[in-house]
Amino acid sequence: MTSWLRRLRRLARPALLAGLLGLLTGCGTQVEVWQGSEHEDARQALAFTTLSLAVSSELPGAEEAVTSLAFALETEFLYRHKRVVPKGGDLRVAVQIRHLKDVPRETRVWLGSLAGSSELRADIRVTGPRTKPFTFSIEAQSRGATTTEDFLSGKGGSTEDLTQRAAAIIVGELLDPDA
Repeated sequence: MTSWLRRLRRLARPALLAGLLGLLTGCGTQVEVWQGSEHEDARQALAFTTLSLAVSSELPGAEEAVTSLAFALETEFLYRHKRVVPKGGDLRVAVQIRHLKDVPRETRVWLGSLAGSSELRADIRVTGPRTKPFTFSIEAQSRGATTTEDFLSGKGGSTEDLTQRAAAIIVGELLDPDA
């Protein structure tokens, strides 16, 4: 009987450690997109090489998220061979962050999924001299690390990670994925 208990204890430690690690890392990102007025028709007609970008929020304490989202959007557009200009672009994209639940990287490292979900809701308005104006909204939630690298760096589920994912969704809604 004592050897059986020793075996059980040896197996219980790794199982407990794996369960604890799973609880702390959490996983998953959830994204929703709501299409506003005339979204699909106007999106199909988009043709632009330059754009003016404005990211803003009236929420208190959202300055870091605004900066992070603006940088992530500029990077995504640059990756898709679109140039962001201060004024006079072929397209004007205005992003308004309406809701933000911030989870700092340090909190995610120490608490994992117990830190809760980071959330971002934004309204996007697209206008331009040769574009019919349209709007759409996104909501994204990030619940923790999905890879070991995200877990060890604390990036997974952080606000920085969430803004990068939100930027990819916004750019994906504006550009043809096959282009």
